[in-house]
Amino acid sequence: MLLLSKAFSQLVLPPGGLILLTLLGLVFHRKVWGKPLIVCSMALLWLLSTEPARDALTSQLEFQYPALNITRLDNTPPIVLLGGGIYEHPPEYQGQDSLGHYSMMRTIYAAKVAKQINADIYPTGGTPLSDNSEAEGDIMKRWLIWLGIPSVSIHVENMANTTWENAVLTKAMLEEKGQNTIILITSAWHMPRAVWCFEAQGLNVIPAPTDYLTENEPYDLRSFLPRWNVLSDSGKALHEYLGLLYYWLKH
Repeated sequence: MLLLSKAFSQLVLPPGGLILLTLLGLVFHRKVWGKPLIVCSMALLWLLSTEPARDALTSQLEFQYPALNITRLDNTPPIVLLGGGIYEHPPEYQGQDSLGHYSMMRTIYAAKVAKQINADIYPTGGTPLSDNSEAEGDIMKRWLIWLGIPSVSIHVENMANTTWENAVLTKAMLEEKGQNTIILITSAWHMPRAVWCFEAQGLNVIPAPTDYLTENEPYDLRSFLPRWNVLSDSGKALHEYLGLLYYWLKH
């Protein structure tokens, strides 16, 4: 089921959805709507590859919650750290699985916050769609130790394959410790869905977003020209909107 949902999102979201629209327009180019469909898909490809369009999508997700203000914490709640993908069998680490970009940025920020407030960390993540990779929670633990976090302060959850499962399985671990308030660390664009999942388990969530996609500098000419990495960012934002809709319907 997880594989099917991932495949569906790849076909619907950019660039897959735009390619399918273009192919549909080419197949039915003799129809009155065939050529407009091609033009529409190309226009969307350009638009979603520009910074203003990307920012219009990402800002609605990323700024729902402010950045964490440590000085306003009344106590020291544990940190729940969500994974965001792994770097499988990298040669520079002798084939030992490492963290992908989003997981790495989240882990670095979690280590920083944990050191500032002396908090325990609950890294959570399994091995979605892979039987030959190390669990993401275990990889994050290894990196947290390298970043100076004591092993005794790290409590790994390594079975979850979705954000919902992150929340359900981590909640069970927190209950054993009598914890009901958490600092939740994930990418800013992923935070609304993550907060929704954890609050649905009855947890009191203090959001700590990181790794923002939204541009904070003034636009220039290049901002309106298409770039592949901007298209990727737009796709991530659209994926989150789709994920929010799916979770709302399912849960």
